[in-house]
Amino acid sequence: MIKIKQKFFIIFAIFLIATNVATLGFLVYKSRSESVKQFKNPYPLIDPARSFIAQEHFFSTIEPMRKEMKRIVADYEKNGNRIGVYFEFLNTGANVSINQDTRFWPASLSKMPTVFAAMKKIEKGEWKPANELVLFSEDKDEQFGELYKKPSGTKFTIEELLKQTLINSDNTSHRILVRNLSSEDYTDIFEALGMEELFDKNYDITAKEYSRIFRALYNASYLNRENSQKILTWLSQTSFNEFLKAGVPSEVLFSHKIGEAFEAKAFLDSGIVYVSERPYLITVMIEVEGGSGVEKAQEIMRELSKAAYTYVANN
Repeated sequence: MIKIKQKFFIIFAIFLIATNVATLGFLVYKSRSESVKQFKNPYPLIDPARSFIAQEHFFSTIEPMRKEMKRIVADYEKNGNRIGVYFEFLNTGANVSINQDTRFWPASLSKMPTVFAAMKKIEKGEWKPANELVLFSEDKDEQFGELYKKPSGTKFTIEELLKQTLINSDNTSHRILVRNLSSEDYTDIFEALGMEELFDKNYDITAKEYSRIFRALYNASYLNRENSQKILTWLSQTSFNEFLKAGVPSEVLFSHKIGEAFEAKAFLDSGIVYVSERPYLITVMIEVEGGSGVEKAQEIMRELSKAAYTYVANN
């Protein structure tokens, strides 16, 4: 009889504890809900993001930086270099466009639409990250990456191919993905983002138009936030740091994609620099003059990047 009473008291005690916890949780939830209901946004016609970012992180002007970047471009153009620049301060949309209609061979920057197309198929449920694609002999490309060294018939997961394409700019992984995508997959991207003019008849691009790809990632306007975040994370892990990254402190996150076409003497870099509370998008495309090589492109990129970072970080 005593044991039965003890069991009863234990069960009753547990019941009381559970009831109290549930009641406390409900009261906290109700309190928070009431607080949300009572909160009134004093600026209903203003971008809600302004409620989360301090006023000091919004510039009234970027004109000094615009003048400096234009000066740098003009100095290098005197020697026959072709340069296209687009900068956008993401907090406000203030931007700098230099030679916005000048087109360049995209090189590996063309891999980004492929990544978008593959990720959209995953979001639609048509592919899964763990699905495997097979390496064919015609996929192999020795110029960038290491996957070409694998024997034909090797299988790779789609996620692995995406990572190789973004982190190592692997041409072989890119070719595998392209072979398994349709023209409709690409058309969907360009129509959804209004980027039908991204490539001209020669497949060339401009710095301003291409920058919309990274803005779409930052806003998660085409892919969902989970996949946009994943892509930007992989892009931050690339080791190609000789271009725009050279003008940014090593501790500052930079999610970017580079392109190099040595025969065309075209060198490109595009991405988002995550200065604390002051992220900005920057794209630079360069076709160096005949007697120069990649070193000249690195020099130009470094100067332009440093000018942008210095202004954003210190004003």
